[in-house]
Amino acid sequence: MNLPFAFVHASQISLVAFVAICIAILLAFVSTVVYSQRNSLNSAYLLLRLSGAVVAYCVFIAGVVYSGLLKSLFIPLGPMFLLGTVSFAIAIGFTPLVTKVSTRVSLAWLVGFQGFRLPLELVLHDWYASGTIPETMTWSGSNWDILSGIFALLSCFFVNDRRWLAWVFNIVGIILLLNVGRVAIMSSPVPFGWQVDPPLELILFLPYAFIVPICVGGAALGHTLLTRKLLLARDFNSQDSQ
Repeated sequence: MNLPFAFVHASQISLVAFVAICIAILLAFVSTVVYSQRNSLNSAYLLLRLSGAVVAYCVFIAGVVYSGLLKSLFIPLGPMFLLGTVSFAIAIGFTPLVTKVSTRVSLAWLVGFQGFRLPLELVLHDWYASGTIPETMTWSGSNWDILSGIFALLSCFFVNDRRWLAWVFNIVGIILLLNVGRVAIMSSPVPFGWQVDPPLELILFLPYAFIVPICVGGAALGHTLLTRKLLLARDFNSQDSQ
């Protein structure tokens, strides 16, 4: 695929911030799973195994991007990369190992985890100012996911006592995340996309490509676990009332 625009790299400060956010998401995932298994498995062994799996996954993603396959076959590999990595993240939430997170971690933590979406949107806005991404991917365009990050950080202190608030956040967060996916696809160089300058080409370059499997995927996994916890609590309440 011949890219219609030359990709403009972001500032070093914003890239450091972005990598830090990605690392924080991965550390939160690994530490949360290890915590949820603290009484049933060897924590040190589990930590080592999970860390190795996360590193291997990141190396695989980096290899796919570095190979140039996404550039040469953006259609259909670009949309497949987005849908495939996010679907994989959601599927992780249904594995036996990660399922225990839904039962052993508090609502406050599952909601507060989504707070990373606030600094991520600040990074995206900086990337727009640098000419790296189109305006559509920011809050001044069509991406309002910054509201999810703000909502998460404000509500996480109250959701343990107000379960309805966790439901409200979860529904709003899922809607905003779906909107992110819609805007990302329409802003990318697909035949049916919007005519934006520059087009969204983050998944074609490192480390930007990690925004999909780690950030978008992490948010999707977080909502999966939060939904399962909320539904599980409802089931318990129904059983108690019988």
